[in-house]
Amino acid sequence: MISALHHMRAGVAGVFALLIFKTGWREHFDVSVKGVGLSFSGIVLGLPAFTLLIMSIHFFVADNAVSLDADASVSLFDAVLIWARFWLVFPLISASMVMLLQVKNRYAGWLVVHNWTVFVLIHIQAFLLALYPAGLINSEVLGAAISFYQLARPLVHWRVAHGALGLSPLQSAIAAAIPLIIDLILLELLS
Repeated sequence: MISALHHMRAGVAGVFALLIFKTGWREHFDVSVKGVGLSFSGIVLGLPAFTLLIMSIHFFVADNAVSLDADASVSLFDAVLIWARFWLVFPLISASMVMLLQVKNRYAGWLVVHNWTVFVLIHIQAFLLALYPAGLINSEVLGAAISFYQLARPLVHWRVAHGALGLSPLQSAIAAAIPLIIDLILLELLS
């Protein structure tokens, strides 16, 4: 457990270093087989934030029941599917992407950086949504914050692909976009 926490701390620092284009960001990530495995510890370590995220959604839906659809809340089954999507879709799709782009040797690095980025993004979402039940923001401000988050998220995934794969900006955009598009298709199919 201590090793997972150490990798989590290093991974989170690495994600922020990558996003601000700081040199030496790669030093934060362990791309060995052990490091790849430990990057999936975010599944367990991120669960409290994900639970807070789901609870905050439920609070928001209950507080705005008049203006929201009855299906706006998240069932336990839906939450499990969302959590599985977060952690399982990308490794499968990205494996195909690195083969198509002929950068198989960079797969482990992309996977590790992506996993810790997902961990960070879950915490950002949970923080934003938890501000509403805490009474610190109203629904309009929450909507604006979530809209900004949804606009920034693809850019974050592009930066991760660009940094980890070392491809051109356009190739990195394609590599980052395809898993996101497939995830959106899966989301539509599952709903």
